[in-house]
Amino acid sequence: MTVLYSLAKGQLSKQHHYDFGLRALKSVLVMAGQLKRDTPQFSEDLVLMRALRDMNMPKFIYEDVPLFRGLLQDLFPGANIKRLDFSS
Repeated sequence: MTVLYSLAKGQLSKQHHYDFGLRALKSVLVMAGQLKRDTPQFSEDLVLMRALRDMNMPKFIYEDVPLFRGLLQDLFPGANIKRLDFSS
């Protein structure tokens, strides 16, 4: 997690609403814990990747989304979690 946030801080654009500090780390850990309790069949790597993705993607500007996705793919190779479909 800290590696991802260090890379993101260095590679993504500088926006005042981006938070890669301790508060963000704690929020991701809390979400990951809840996800693990809700979906025990997923490995811890997948749960952590999903928590990192879901907690951070909404705050990124359009140009930074592909960069962050690339960082996630580099740090979690082969991990692919489908987006949830709420249309039904």
